[in-house]
Amino acid sequence: MRRIRRSPLVVAALLAAVAGIPAAAAGQAPAPERSAAAAKVRADVDITGLYRLNANGSTGTLHILSVNQGQVKADFRYDVINQDEHVSGTWDAANWVLTLVRPFEPTQVYTLWYGGSPTYPSRVVLGGYFTQSGSRIGTIAEFMWRG
Repeated sequence: MRRIRRSPLVVAALLAAVAGIPAAAAGQAPAPERSAAAAKVRADVDITGLYRLNANGSTGTLHILSVNQGQVKADFRYDVINQDEHVSGTWDAANWVLTLVRPFEPTQVYTLWYGGSPTYPSRVVLGGYFTQSGSRIGTIAEFMWRG
């Protein structure tokens, strides 16, 4: 399998491109006058739904079933396995970071950042990496639908 390595800046630029944010602003901190408003919007983001998943070339879906007080229940369904794998994790609403643990041998820990706009839910993407045996491997999940 081909390994995709992404630095946080590359991931930020990728998420910015999908969300329609200028690339120059992707790696920058929010302007102070918008921080309070941004914090309110971040707390209101709904990440539940079905996402098209690509993790190091392995494709499938990520279905985020519920988020309750930061605790997440979700299912991975990789095309080659073709069955739901129940996973759990956490959603850090203040920083837009989703962490999921896939109890696979060896264990995989997914760290994904939310990118997109609550105004345009069809442009939502979760991007980041999963770790396995000490390596970080690129992952992206594009929002498909909420139902």
